Amino acid sequence: MTRTSITLLLVLAVVFAGCASLTGNDDQTTTTTTIEKPTDTTASTTSTSTDAGDGTTDTSSDVTTTTTAQATTTQATTTTAESSWSEPKAPNTPLQNKMDSEDGGNWIQSVSVVNTKSGNGGYAAFDLKVEANTDMHHVDPAEHGTVNGEPFFLVYADGSLDNGSRFTRTEGTLIERMDVSRDENGEFTITIRPGGLEKAGVEDGEVKLMVLLMDEDKDWDDIYGVATVTVDYSSGE
Repeated sequence: MTRTSITLLLVLAVVFAGCASLTGNDDQTTTTTTIEKPTDTTASTTSTSTDAGDGTTDTSSDVTTTTTAQATTTQATTTTAESSWSEPKAPNTPLQNKMDSEDGGNWIQSVSVVNTKSGNGGYAAFDLKVEANTDMHHVDPAEHGTVNGEPFFLVYADGSLDNGSRFTRTEGTLIERMDVSRDENGEFTITIRPGGLEKAGVEDGEVKLMVLLMDEDKDWDDIYGVATVTVDYSSGE
């Protein structure tokens, strides 16, 4: 009887201890929910400085922003209005002076200086305007193939004419030649390029230019007009 009671007491003690253990565990169980605040990441621009003395570079951040500027170069094209000079074609010589012939006379009415560009005490650039009768109708013999003339102008720096018994010689330096159309009352502009004046050795100051109206022939060319003009020239140098 005593043994049975002891056994029963032990069983009850074990059961009671198990229940107590279960109840304690429920009270101590804790569920924790953690909500983390999102982290804002700011990309910072790194300022990099280089010391030219010791060659070291200082970087203040791991994040570097690099801005590259692309340089654009624009090339300006300069257009030069003045044409390059080359030596003009010389006339067929010896020259015949037809101004003294029956149907001759001076067929150049006037020569003037136009399109001037001022220099140091004179004109650094200029052209010549010529008014002349260049019609030359029926001036050549039929055996030449055509009886009409082929007019052109010649310009000489420091030029003059030396009339001989039959033929005429020119003095000075030929600087320009221009073929022109046949026109009874023509007005023509002859471009005077600096290269020709340089070739003639023209210095600053007054320069005399001689203009000849010519007819091109097979053997020798004919003179139908002559005029001179004096220009105050300045090379601009």
